[in-house]
Amino acid sequence: MRGRFLLLCLFTLNLAVLQNAQEFNGDTPSSELDKLVDSIGWSFLQGEYNKLGYKETKIDGEKQVDEIAGKIGRRMLEVDNALRKLKEAVEEDQLSSANVPQDCCVDGDYQESIRFRTQVSEHHLCYSKPDSANQKDLRFPSNNVLSAMKSNLGVKHLQFQYIANGSGLFINYPATKLTDCDTYDPRFRPFYVSTTTFFPRDVVVALDISNSMRGEKLNEARRAVLTVMETLSVKDRFGVVVFNDEAKTLDGCYENQLVPATSTTKKKFKDFLSSQSGDGGADFGAALRKAFMYFKANSSVEGNGRDQILLFLTGGENIKGSPLEIIRDENEALQNRVVIHTFGIGTELGIAERELLTNMAEQTMNNNSYGHVKIGKPVFLENLNSLREAMGTYYDYFSVPISTHPTYTQPYKDFFTNEKIITGCLPFAMSGAFSGVVCADILLSKMVAEILYIKQEEFSYAFIIDGGKRTIVHPLLPDPRDVKAKDQDINNIYNFETSGDVSQIIDSMKKGSKGQKNLVTSIIEGRGEKYLDGSTKITLKAVYYWTPIVAPGSNLSLCIVVEQNNTVADIDFTPQPSSGDFLYHRWDLNQWPAPFCRHFNRYATQAKSTVKLTPDAFNEAYSYTGVKETEVRVKQYKDYLSGDLFTNPGLKASAVKSIRLTYPIEKFWTTISRKEAPYLVWRYVATRDGVMRNYPGIRLTNDYDYKLRPWYHRTVAQKLLNVVSAPYEDSWGAGKIISLTKTVSTRGATHEKKIEAILGTDLSIYYFNQLLEDKYPICANKTSYNCIVIDNSGFLVMHPHFIETKSLKGQVHIAYLEGRISRSLIKKGIMYRQPCRDTGNKKDQFTYRVKLGGTELNGIVDSEEGYQLRPVSGSNVFLILKQKHKNDEDKCCHVEYFRDPSSVQCGAGQCTCLCYTDLSFNECKNQYAIMGGFVPCNSQLPTLRSVSTPEEDLVSNLPTCFPTNCACRKTERECFRTSGCSWCTSDTHGNLVDGFCDLKELCPYQQCLKDECSGKCCGSECNSPPPPPEPGFYIGVSVGAGLFVIVLIIVVVLIIRKQRNRGTDDTYLDPTFDNQICNDKEDYNTMPNYYVADLSAHSEESINTNTS
Repeated sequence: MRGRFLLLCLFTLNLAVLQNAQEFNGDTPSSELDKLVDSIGWSFLQGEYNKLGYKETKIDGEKQVDEIAGKIGRRMLEVDNALRKLKEAVEEDQLSSANVPQDCCVDGDYQESIRFRTQVSEHHLCYSKPDSANQKDLRFPSNNVLSAMKSNLGVKHLQFQYIANGSGLFINYPATKLTDCDTYDPRFRPFYVSTTTFFPRDVVVALDISNSMRGEKLNEARRAVLTVMETLSVKDRFGVVVFNDEAKTLDGCYENQLVPATSTTKKKFKDFLSSQSGDGGADFGAALRKAFMYFKANSSVEGNGRDQILLFLTGGENIKGSPLEIIRDENEALQNRVVIHTFGIGTELGIAERELLTNMAEQTMNNNSYGHVKIGKPVFLENLNSLREAMGTYYDYFSVPISTHPTYTQPYKDFFTNEKIITGCLPFAMSGAFSGVVCADILLSKMVAEILYIKQEEFSYAFIIDGGKRTIVHPLLPDPRDVKAKDQDINNIYNFETSGDVSQIIDSMKKGSKGQKNLVTSIIEGRGEKYLDGSTKITLKAVYYWTPIVAPGSNLSLCIVVEQNNTVADIDFTPQPSSGDFLYHRWDLNQWPAPFCRHFNRYATQAKSTVKLTPDAFNEAYSYTGVKETEVRVKQYKDYLSGDLFTNPGLKASAVKSIRLTYPIEKFWTTISRKEAPYLVWRYVATRDGVMRNYPGIRLTNDYDYKLRPWYHRTVAQKLLNVVSAPYEDSWGAGKIISLTKTVSTRGATHEKKIEAILGTDLSIYYFNQLLEDKYPICANKTSYNCIVIDNSGFLVMHPHFIETKSLKGQVHIAYLEGRISRSLIKKGIMYRQPCRDTGNKKDQFTYRVKLGGTELNGIVDSEEGYQLRPVSGSNVFLILKQKHKNDEDKCCHVEYFRDPSSVQCGAGQCTCLCYTDLSFNECKNQYAIMGGFVPCNSQLPTLRSVSTPEEDLVSNLPTCFPTNCACRKTERECFRTSGCSWCTSDTHGNLVDGFCDLKELCPYQQCLKDECSGKCCGSECNSPPPPPEPGFYIGVSVGAGLFVIVLIIVVVLIIRKQRNRGTDDTYLDPTFDNQICNDKEDYNTMPNYYVADLSAHSEESINTNTS
């Protein structure tokens, strides 16, 4: 009978499991996610916005492009005025002072500067010089020059100013500590060289590698050639010919064409030069023919608009032929456009060799009737240490024009800020001749600030190109503020503007014209992280508006792209100020209300939410960035918002409205949400106008901008959905968390719904796991099943791996842990790879998408592979129930999950890691072999140079913001229902202990941090226990208990015998009662470690309270 009883219970239990598996669907988690977003007030806040009226205004693209181009042009004019002022001061001063200023190469009395992002002294300038410069011959600027530099500090987008002269002297302001002082020579830098001509350059070096160049000669010659190469910018072109008995060049595409001076081509030339050794004789004629071949190859297209220069370096004699005749024939065919500079090195050159090199530089056999002969200069050096300087300053021999307009470099990475800058320079003259340059660095992010923050609703952007179709700013280029981005050589606009008819627009912009054009185009919108989430291509009817940026030295043109008939929906209502609606996040600059508390490792106030303003909240965004905030400035915000100050401190009207419209959510957070959702870690709302409100009130980093964060882009790309993130480590001490966000939109009565704000919260991954087990008891059956949640990019949101591991190093894709399911989903076409062109890295980058369609909209059941997948409606996630198999360790990808996908090459097969494939790229033309039919990747979200203020001293003795009572929570389920608690299961050495609840900071990842690892007492448990009884007491109790058991057994036996004698059935052994007992008492939901609970701390009704 007992065997039948057990079999029946097991059968019923198995039936319950199978039934639960069959009913496994996404409806329940969909409902729970709705409850979660409502627990932070989504329905409440959406209801508030639904009450508002909106005034729609059609975007005037022509007016907008003119306004922004005008602002950028005025900033460039300010740079021009600053450079002119400095140039005039230098020319008047003539650098005549013998007083030696601060040395840039030694430590000085410097102070940290927010503006310059390093330690500086604005009271002084400093100098450096190369080893080749003679200290005795140097002269320095006087105080008049210093005064001019100081006065230029009023131009807020200027960074460092400097002076560089023909001797290599470098004057820097403000004074700061520089590096590489001994080797740095400003004369070899593109900013200096670009001022010596109006035209881009074609430079060819012919280098002798014969016997006469063996040893140190060739080493110094290589170094000199590399120096020449470093003077060139990406608009210049370069070629190298090495010769002995024959002339050689790099093979491949380098063999017959000049190439742009990019990082790739420079490395190729460097490797090529390093492989050469001195041997044989020197055939000048072969070298010259090969060199002129380069000039001829490009002459028909662009030769007339470029300076063409041949640098000829030798250490010996010519072995055959007439070099002068070859120069005549070859250069006259080019209208004598090529200038030749010759360099003879060493002591072996005789009179005849020197005379030949002189005649070659002067082109004595050439005839001016074919074009004006440009006379070069011969240089003879016995001291090899001077060769680098002589060749690196080849431009010094020209009749350098003293331009009245500044020249600007291409954007490049600044050493101090790590952001993109451009350098503007003006040449200065002494005694009527070119003597050097005055320059200033300009932060690109400040010069073009309006472009970075332009966002007319969801579909608009802007870009800038120069007269060479090189892209200066574009949403698909790395953000100029990104301190981790690398310099990018591939900048032709057609890599980013891919619509067929856009060429007419680009050609017009190149010419400096103005216009507008309707065009069907594609906009690339990021879905989160570039290499993880990928991007979305949106095709729409757009209008392109373009105009030149008018300023001295500018060849730039601006274009704005907006959706046709797009409108701006402004709130047609001005909320009145409310007391306490604005508490700025800077606790150091304004008084926070008590009580103060610690929320994990953050100093906080539980009384209020705090507000962070980003540059989007200001009328002039550039005036906010990089500016030190003060108490005065913060008080201006507060007084203006309260109505005590009538002068606007620069805030947008829409930002003021957002501050006031989001204020009511604070009451919801501090009352209903705090009481009914204690499991939430953070609560926040971020508006489209640059306003972010957080609870508990905390301080954010000064340059924090939520529009540069993955969660913001992920939510915008999936508006109206509940968007769940993959888990990550909270940088503020809350452990492994996931984010849940959702857009708050306009009503959409007369127009498409548009985003007003994003509401979000973070919650512990352990709580999320507990929630799954509560709603799906089968998920707690770890021996047979795994419950998995993935997002629509294939990233794991919930997986046993997250519970079992201590910490996370990044997001984990399903292909890295679940190969069997991944292959099945790919085979069914549910999960598929999405490519995009990673322009700067010359790769096709692949991310994944997960999408159900057709008859599979409600999910799939794959009995062969033992899993089912269900969509969680109204969200970006899917629920998977997997039956465990022996081969569950099978993976599609065998690299570490946290490895950067841009460094993982795709393998064979359809199921691969997040990875890349190489693209065919013509490095000699700096362009792709195929320029059509591709989708460019979105740019990487920038990493800003944030500096957090330490708060350890502030929080060390503060209570937690929310009551935790961790010790009183005796079950794992109850423990994780409070965000500040963690269920401890192991000690510091990883040994298992009896589970108990403690503060998360003491037991993160369910492992104790301290040697003492045991549960603490709660309430009355903490009272002192009574003294233990005497030993005799225990003996007496034991004897009495034993006698009682014996008597009880005897009585039971007698009763059973009596009942049997009467013929009465034994209900405890009746199978019908067995079945009833199994159904009533062994319900699946009451099995050990299976938890059933509502979402609310009190009841489901309390979570669903409608407070609007």
